[in-house]
Amino acid sequence: MKLTSNISGLRTALRAVTLSTFTILTFGLPTFEAKAETAAINNTSHDDGGNQRINYSGKLRMLSQRMPAAACVIAYSGNSESAVQALGAASVEFGKILISLRDGNPDMGIIGAEKRRNTLAKLDEIKVLWEPFHAAINDILEGKNIDASMKYLSENNMALLGAAKALVTEESAEYSNPAELTQADALLIDFAGRQRMLTQKIAKESCGVETGNAPLGSVDDMKSTISMFEMTLGALRDGMPAAGVKAPPTDEIHNSLVAATEHWTETKSLLESIAGKGSIGSEKQDQLFDLLTQGLKEMNAITGLYTEYSKSAN
Repeated sequence: MKLTSNISGLRTALRAVTLSTFTILTFGLPTFEAKAETAAINNTSHDDGGNQRINYSGKLRMLSQRMPAAACVIAYSGNSESAVQALGAASVEFGKILISLRDGNPDMGIIGAEKRRNTLAKLDEIKVLWEPFHAAINDILEGKNIDASMKYLSENNMALLGAAKALVTEESAEYSNPAELTQADALLIDFAGRQRMLTQKIAKESCGVETGNAPLGSVDDMKSTISMFEMTLGALRDGMPAAGVKAPPTDEIHNSLVAATEHWTETKSLLESIAGKGSIGSEKQDQLFDLLTQGLKEMNAITGLYTEYSKSAN
């Protein structure tokens, strides 16, 4: 179906722009992706910015899903200012991280240019995928070639996510220092961090269902991602000792997870409407995008709390 012909207000909104499978059974040994979410706490006496390299390479995963989610909302409603701002900011951030990981960026804590051949190869792979992806995003932000650009993002975002995951693995192998983390804390930070990406994957898939854009996501895709999110949220909030997940170690983390659960209840009601009816309309789709953005912010803050706890506990 044609996603949009209504882009009135898009240019006005643009001026405001400032810039997978995962299941509970993966609970076990920390993976290299776990290190990506936790490496920011690994401060060594010979800091070469490796911790920030891993941190920022991990962030590319979430951005790979946030961009098509925001683009879909724009293509559908044509005048969602929050989605326009999100797409513009995510695109700028993705490009900045990619350049900084190669060339270094002291302001971001990335010291010196990358010299490792394998890591440079992974960065090159992302760059090849990113250039046409970025061009499609720019077209959407400029209000042109909407349908063709949305088609490209829909069909290629999972390849970008896969390349970002591969970079996380490579950066983690090269730079992380897992001796400074307990296995239990690494698991907690990994799962909290993955929740951020899942909020944006849900946003993408729900918009795919709403617009009939199957490559972005089906009802089954959305339900599967929701199940992952809820299972992990419950394990973090209540603990799951049999899977190696301990209960929240501080009252602040516990209270933040309870608040995130309450917020999720409102979000899920809209998702259930989409799953049942196949459509909730552009206004409520905008509302859902904003709710999932709030969920992203909450899980980002919770990941930070786990990281800070790990610093003090180890």
